Amino acid sequence: MYAAGTAHSYKAPCTRILAEVETGRLRVAINTEIVQELLYRYSHIGLADKGLQLCRDLLEYPLDVFSVTEADIRCAIELYEARRAAGVKPRDAIHAATMHRHKVERILSTDKHFDVLEAVKRYDPLDFVSILERDIQ
Repeated sequence: MYAAGTAHSYKAPCTRILAEVETGRLRVAINTEIVQELLYRYSHIGLADKGLQLCRDLLEYPLDVFSVTEADIRCAIELYEARRAAGVKPRDAIHAATMHRHKVERILSTDKHFDVLEAVKRYDPLDFVSILERDIQ
């Protein structure tokens, strides 16, 4: 959303990260909940057509798309119940549960509440771009 949005401190880093994904230098995965989030957000702000196009564009990237299963939902319910007081959001519990099933431990996100999840290592896009720069040199 930051890459497609208006001027913001995350716009350039997120655009750079997507460029790395597009070339295949950075392997990433999303789950089906990401598509739902994009569609919901852009519909909510009266830009449904833009949301639809963003989802179509997203699916053109070389990335894995994980389904959200019943087992993920059950895991997310338990995770949310245990960690909601620490700030974990319901949708992010679904992301974490899907990550767990696929043995994915790292997430690119601006959402700091992922930091309270021991099994998830969050990378802020601003910091991650610095890592990319360092690794390229």
